[in-house]
Amino acid sequence: MGTIERSQHDIYPFISPHAHLKHAAKGKTILITGGSKGIGKATALQFALASADAVIITARGLPSLKDTKASVQAAAPHCDIISVAADITDPASVQRLFDSLPRTPDVLVNNAGVSLSQDSIVNSDTDKWWADWEINVKGLYLCTRTYLRALAGKPGVILNVSSSVSDMVSPNLSSYATTKTAVNRFTEAVHLEHAKQGVRCIAFHPGGIAETGMGQTAPPQFRSRLYDTVDLAGGTALYLSTEPATFLSGRFVFSNWDMEQVEKLESEIESDGLLTSRIRFGDKLGMNVVPPDRA
Repeated sequence: MGTIERSQHDIYPFISPHAHLKHAAKGKTILITGGSKGIGKATALQFALASADAVIITARGLPSLKDTKASVQAAAPHCDIISVAADITDPASVQRLFDSLPRTPDVLVNNAGVSLSQDSIVNSDTDKWWADWEINVKGLYLCTRTYLRALAGKPGVILNVSSSVSDMVSPNLSSYATTKTAVNRFTEAVHLEHAKQGVRCIAFHPGGIAETGMGQTAPPQFRSRLYDTVDLAGGTALYLSTEPATFLSGRFVFSNWDMEQVEKLESEIESDGLLTSRIRFGDKLGMNVVPPDRA
């Protein structure tokens, strides 16, 4: 694939609701998990500014949700901002969340995530290690499953917040990194099973962002790389929800890539099966594994 540098660190015209994506969410309802702060809050704002009819934000804490609702509503008074407290790791809570919505969302943004375990495997705390999986994987799975059922065979968009560490092995991140690897694979599974009904599912790295809670507790080896903004992530989510990004369904992208450049590589990405997770066996192993046909 042609070289794409991580050149974007803040929202830019091609992904902005004030420029190229003006009115891009017009008439749509958006549901964002982990929507009370950080990336979730910024994503809610970008969709609201892009003329969404309604943006539903959910998290565990109702007070922070109310603050975010007031902030986004003030910036986009035309948009109906709805806050609903929910525990995405609890199937009953997730079902109540969807039952409470005025309509089935056009876009689900699975943003909620944590990195609670940041110790070596031998020294790790079991509860913290597994909590990363409960929220980052089980919560994302429950929200996605409930959303797919609510779609009842109709088209929809699912955006999964992943991480650059999903494609690396890094010390003391054995839980967080593997959850994000799982998110990427899960994204491919949703695409494989539901693309024919018009469901688009894309995973994306939101960037290295210092101002989020996760950025503030990032391991030392990553702190010098945290120079992206939450608005970059929010604008990228807005772009990925649009029709021109359909070719990225089932794939993993970086927010700090220039999406206009990525669009120009559509044919190469599709023909070469790029931006997907694969175990590559060499010819010497006698295992020329051909990936299954993409839907």
